Parts: sequence; structure tokens; C-alpha cells
Amino acid sequence: MHGLEHYVTDIIYHYRYEGLFLLLIGGMVGVPVPDEFLMTFSGFQTTLGRMNYGETLFVATLGSFLGMNLSYWVGRRLGIPFLHKIAPYLHLNEKKIARAEHWFQHFGDRLIVIGYFFPGFRHFTAYFSGMSKLHFGRYAVLAGMGAFLWALTFITLGRILGEHWAKITFILHRYLARGGIVLALIVFLIYLYNVKRGRVD
Repeated sequence: MHGLEHYVTDIIYHYRYEGLFLLLIGGMVGVPVPDEFLMTFSGFQTTLGRMNYGETLFVATLGSFLGMNLSYWVGRRLGIPFLHKIAPYLHLNEKKIARAEHWFQHFGDRLIVIGYFFPGFRHFTAYFSGMSKLHFGRYAVLAGMGAFLWALTFITLGRILGEHWAKITFILHRYLARGGIVLALIVFLIYLYNVKRGRVD
């Protein structure tokens, strides 16, 4: 077990629900927290009687949901000025940026739920949802669904795997992280292509 993972498990072991809640909020905002590792370990703790399954699921869902909402508002408040600053390097003008926002409002929300399952990509969807000013109510519903399904999957996985939780989680995280990078790159390239070709309306 690496240093970061050891530190995370130590926090959960000592602070349980409070630690899980705060770490997931930080992880969703962008703090380098091994989120899947964190949740499968918490799921494993439920098999030892140190944490309750239902409460763990609720806390994990709430923590990740709040973190994703924070990311959304950061993207909404600070994202557009940042995008304008780097726009010349991407060969984007005001019209193209407006088209990009419109595109994400129409199609990008489909990626919010599935984005939870890919490390790194979930941050992309949260920040860009805010940056494109996706309707907050719509975003909140999808982010809530994604948070619940993601927490349910990994906490249950940790409970089922028992003492083998760490080995399997390391393998899963490796492949999910690679998939997230590829998925984010594909989506970003499609988005840039459509914007530059003027196909976003």
C-alpha cells in the first residue's frame, strides 16, 4: 500500500464517516484523493462492523454530491474567464466559445453520470458543466444520480471483496484511470472539432 492510500485508510479507520465525507468532497473538487480506494475500504469496514453499510452509502453519496456541486460552481464562476485567457492558444473566439457552451448544455450532460466512474473525467464534467452554464437543477439531478450509483458500486464492491478489496481496487483504478483519460480526450477533440467547424448550434 502506497503512502497516500495508507494515509486515507488511516483517516477512515480513526474518523470513519466524518473522514469519508470530507475526503470525498476534497476528491471531487480536485484534491488528489484515491476516491475508489477510499470507498472500497469503507465498504470493507462495514464487514468488520466498524461502519454501517446504509450510513456509509449515505455519507459517501452526500460527500461526492456536494464536492461535484462545488466543482460546478467553481467552473461557473471562474471557468469562462479562464477559458477566454487560453482561447487564443486553442484558436477559439467569442462566437466559438458560445457555441461550445451551447453544445455542452445540449449533449454534455449525458456524460455526468457515467463520468463518475472514470478518475479525472468526473472533474472534467463537473467543471465544464459549470463553465457552460448548464442549468443547475438539471445538473444537480444527474450529479445526485451519479453520486449514488458510484458510491453504491464501490462500497458494495468493498463489502463483497472483503480482505481482497485492496488488490482488486488497485487493478480497477488503473484501468478506469486510463479509460477516463481516453474518454476525456475523445470528448474534448470532438467538441473542438464541432466548434471549429461551426457544427454546434
